[in-house]
Amino acid sequence: MYNGEKISTLVVDSEGIGAFDEDINHDTKIFLLAMLLCSSFIFNSMNTIDENAINSLSLIINLSKELQIKSEYLGDSDPEDIQKYFPSFLWVVRDFSLRLIDTQQNPISQKQYLENSLQPQKGNSDAIEEKNRIRRMIKQFFKDRDCFTMVRPVENELDLQKLQSLPDDAFRPEFQHQVENLRSRIYKKTKPKILNGKVLNGEMLLELCLAYTEAINTGSVPNIQNAWSYVCQNEHQRLIQRCLKEFEDKI
Repeated sequence: MYNGEKISTLVVDSEGIGAFDEDINHDTKIFLLAMLLCSSFIFNSMNTIDENAINSLSLIINLSKELQIKSEYLGDSDPEDIQKYFPSFLWVVRDFSLRLIDTQQNPISQKQYLENSLQPQKGNSDAIEEKNRIRRMIKQFFKDRDCFTMVRPVENELDLQKLQSLPDDAFRPEFQHQVENLRSRIYKKTKPKILNGKVLNGEMLLELCLAYTEAINTGSVPNIQNAWSYVCQNEHQRLIQRCLKEFEDKI
């Protein structure tokens, strides 16, 4: 539901990042396209939010160079401008086994666990600065961010290799409960895709996807303003054709 109205939800499973046979540019294109098209983005990782997990999002540094907001090129886009067009961010940590406590052994929420993981690291070396830069960019691009942790789905090691064929009662009760909670949280927080204050319908979303993918496939930098103009022009043409048809039918 959104503003009291039922909405259709399109769930898209994108290709993962960090494949051995692809480079960082390939990952950046997939990540960027997902960011531009969705209203809610779910990022999966395993075990904990550690340095390796955060580093897997290092491609986020390239987004300001791979995206234009306006028609004219004014250099790298400002993260503060980009985040207006980016979705909410939910980090799902699977096979999570840690206790959710802080350094003083006080209980913390899943969201606070994420925020603690994104705190700047101490030090002045180039390596530390690079780590902190990734953290800054994640927080700048995703103002609406959250975390959800899930235990290992089964106890038996061999069952991990055949999860898709296992019956529901083979999964740990705690895991099943978490799946229901995650599903409920996603549907409650999911909103329609909105661009420039306009809720997009299915046709507009497809045209936006076409505009972005054509730019990426031709080696251009996706431009939000140009893509929006393309969507609006086509939407106007459809409205004109519907009006003409209604006029002709009534005559």
